[in-house]
Amino acid sequence: MVCGGTQMETICSAEEIAIQLAYLPRFHKRRLRRGATREDLEERAHFTQDYATQIVRCRACGLLLRDPRPSDSQIARMYSQDEYGHERLEEIFPAQRALYRPKARFLAHWLKPGARVVEVGSFVGGFLAAGRELGCEMLGVDPGAEVAAFCWDRGFPVLQGALADLRLPPGSVDAIAVWNTFDQLPDPMPTLHSAVRLLRPKGLLALRVPNGEFFESASRALKKMRHTPLAPVAGWVLNAMVWNNMLAFPYLYGYSVGTLDRLLAANGFTRRRATPDTLVQLSDRQTKPWAVWEERSIKLVQRAIARIDAARPNSRLHTAPWLDLYYEKTA
Repeated sequence: MVCGGTQMETICSAEEIAIQLAYLPRFHKRRLRRGATREDLEERAHFTQDYATQIVRCRACGLLLRDPRPSDSQIARMYSQDEYGHERLEEIFPAQRALYRPKARFLAHWLKPGARVVEVGSFVGGFLAAGRELGCEMLGVDPGAEVAAFCWDRGFPVLQGALADLRLPPGSVDAIAVWNTFDQLPDPMPTLHSAVRLLRPKGLLALRVPNGEFFESASRALKKMRHTPLAPVAGWVLNAMVWNNMLAFPYLYGYSVGTLDRLLAANGFTRRRATPDTLVQLSDRQTKPWAVWEERSIKLVQRAIARIDAARPNSRLHTAPWLDLYYEKTA
């Protein structure tokens, strides 16, 4: 918890999340060329956090979270046992590498040549590949046995475990990236404490998280528009949530710019930049052409809206489904 608050407000009930979970496979099966297997639906309709539970919001700090949820040990075990299949991982890798190339270039502008960069939650190694292309020394950690082995097969050193398990000298790392993983940490404090220990003075911590404020505002909009003349707009919002893996909220926490600033400041970090974004492209060669167009057009509109919102003074970036944030170690 960011603030330790105990007063919660329900954003989505467990019954609503169950309905959304049932809708996701139907949505994606209609958009795939052939009969969808479970492997095809991984990271589309099946997630580690795909059980029905209410989504609540802390009244004090605005953090979104699942309530109730499995124990920390159960969550760690689920991630270690995640399986996608080698063919699916091979399909995902090019899209992941393409996603992270601009992020790696952006990060490299702040780093010295040959910088040591550690990624938490390396998945298929897309960011590791992008960073190595720029001459960085890339290391990874991930709790998943299958994805860690997949990365090693591609020549990327990935420790199966957590950042706290990485035995490097204090102050020996130039940057730590936690893409699409920070929101899945049952307790972020061990990772933050390890980041403080490993990073050099003014070292960078890069985070990519689903935007809790976007989920909250989109969920409230759907409820209001469902039985009004704005029902067609509700359909667009629903599709936008699905294509950004926001429906059913398959995350432990829903952070925002405000909640992350508060949490990171308490651990000795200062934000240098926050950038709005959308989810990596889900469409692949199995996706029907009209569905590829649907996803691209929706995300194009979303990025345009988010850029306009980001230009406003003191914007919270609540219109962006995803956020990239960069923090500097200042204490």
